[in-house]
Amino acid sequence: MKTPSGEYTLKEESSQRQPVELYHIWRDGGEDWYYTSGDVPVVFGTPPQTYLPATLKRSPVKYNAQLEVTTFSVDAGYLEDPVLEYIAINPIEIIWVSIMKLHRDMVPLEASVVVVGQIKNTTFKGNIAKIDCVGFEHFLKMPIPFWRYQTTCNYRVFDSHCKLDRDAKDGDGNYIWKVTATITLDATKTILTSATFAAYEDGYFTFGTVEFGDEKRMVSNHVGNQITLAYQMRDLISDSVVTVYPGCDGKPETCRDKFNNVDNSLWFPFIPEENPAIRTP
Repeated sequence: MKTPSGEYTLKEESSQRQPVELYHIWRDGGEDWYYTSGDVPVVFGTPPQTYLPATLKRSPVKYNAQLEVTTFSVDAGYLEDPVLEYIAINPIEIIWVSIMKLHRDMVPLEASVVVVGQIKNTTFKGNIAKIDCVGFEHFLKMPIPFWRYQTTCNYRVFDSHCKLDRDAKDGDGNYIWKVTATITLDATKTILTSATFAAYEDGYFTFGTVEFGDEKRMVSNHVGNQITLAYQMRDLISDSVVTVYPGCDGKPETCRDKFNNVDNSLWFPFIPEENPAIRTP
């Protein structure tokens, strides 16, 4: 989270503070709306976004010491989009809300995040829409199905259901899956280079894991003699020796051709991939 500057803190604590709030509302899939509770447009952000004036008033954000879900509401006098979509029925997609507080007389402009959540429900009374929202931790309260009907495998490679032994050896005593390599590290500390990786076809280690000491990281990409980590490893430096395991994308052909483990898989490759609930002509 961004640390406010001393100037911002002084304005926040002053008796004559006059902040405005910035509302970024967006839908999973790319649509964004930008509004401000102020009386004039505000240009803010990277890249710059124009927040248009709107009649908005939010309730206090209620946090709970027992880690219950954060709740808040926003009263909107007029928002053509996206609130009007809720008149008939709640949209299928999740619509997110981010609220920031900003002092317009600061140079440069700074904002602090008040809350990030999603729209749960909207009710209307006259020309006022009350938008009930819940914090991101709402997802932590949702039940998660253990297995899913999906075209890719429900298991992770080398887990107890997959049953592949990550330390298995062949008849000559060589590891089948486990690979050790001495690597060089780039400036971002996420790209590992080793001639050992080039001995395997591109993508062999993608979605696999790299282990160094007590740390593990997922491999997001493997091309030639380089693999890319999803995140840095704390103590990894050039000339370190790492352990790498291949990854699986969950597809039936990968399980069959790469791991020869079809008997221990759980997928449903013939179910429709298109969701009929959101299908459009």
